[in-house]
Amino acid sequence: MKRVLRISSWASLPPGAEADVSFAPPLVRRRLSPLQKLFFSLARSVGAEPPLPVVFASRDGEDALTRRIVAEFNEAGAVSPNRFSSSVYNAAPGLWSVMTKNRAPYTAIAAGDDSVECGMLELLFAEAPAAFVYAEETGGGYGVALRVAPAGTQEGRAVEVSDGDPARHAFGFDALCAFLSGASSSLEGKWLSLRDA
Repeated sequence: MKRVLRISSWASLPPGAEADVSFAPPLVRRRLSPLQKLFFSLARSVGAEPPLPVVFASRDGEDALTRRIVAEFNEAGAVSPNRFSSSVYNAAPGLWSVMTKNRAPYTAIAAGDDSVECGMLELLFAEAPAAFVYAEETGGGYGVALRVAPAGTQEGRAVEVSDGDPARHAFGFDALCAFLSGASSSLEGKWLSLRDA
């Protein structure tokens, strides 16, 4: 497989950085989990506004909330429906779609240590323009996002995507950020290889 993508914008939040959700209405802002705040901040930074397909990836998802729900169930034998609905993997892009009135499709990917790369692989199946957001609340909270320009345009950085090498490890957050920042002109992974076109 060979394909050229045009990355029109990208953003990252390193571990411990503050996610800016000041643009969200107060009622929405108050209900967002730390992971959802990361998603909202990153999605807004790359212009993931409707109508735009979104691919979301996270290895651990709503880890703290899920642990709280399990403890709640063990204690009381019941779970808050509101907390449960916020704990599922597609909660962040779902809430984003509701707030932005985005009717385009979204996908949530959880692939363990391969989550970043598998999310990027899923992005190849989305119809451009599209956005990719990877976020983790664990480890201080961090994430990266990018937006792919429409096919046939000259907007943004041209990136050639080809098959990876199954003998390699999947690339992660740090490697993708290094590539997007221009610190590296290529990125070799288990499923995908990216290089400047």
